[in-house]
Amino acid sequence: MTIRAITTLALLALTACASPEAELAKQAPQTLVGMPKGALLSCAGVPQRSATGPDGTEYLTYGRQQTNVHRDLDWEADGWIPGLWRPEVSTWTTNYSCEATFAVRQGKVAELRYNADRDIQLCYQLIGGCLGPAR
Repeated sequence: MTIRAITTLALLALTACASPEAELAKQAPQTLVGMPKGALLSCAGVPQRSATGPDGTEYLTYGRQQTNVHRDLDWEADGWIPGLWRPEVSTWTTNYSCEATFAVRQGKVAELRYNADRDIQLCYQLIGGCLGPAR
């Protein structure tokens, strides 16, 4: 196979695994611009934080965090008793977060920004009510 064919197959495989919710959340910074503030509050709820900038821009921030606990069980031979196996358990956590900040000017959404190290699936959980159903 050529490199082009391998690259095409790899890209197709990656897009086949993409979540419709994640795609909607990625498009939200464009699709939600122009939404009235009242509609935003109706579909996203009360923000965690709000502030007003010197130019009158309102900043509404929504956040969500999730921690997953992972465990791995491994069996290891006991060094003292031949034929005896002991369980070895490893535990670790993975933290995910999304923070979505809406800039509202003149009563309408002017901009939506996510934090840099976001989990886009959590972002959908924050603002999915404003985006409609995923298909």
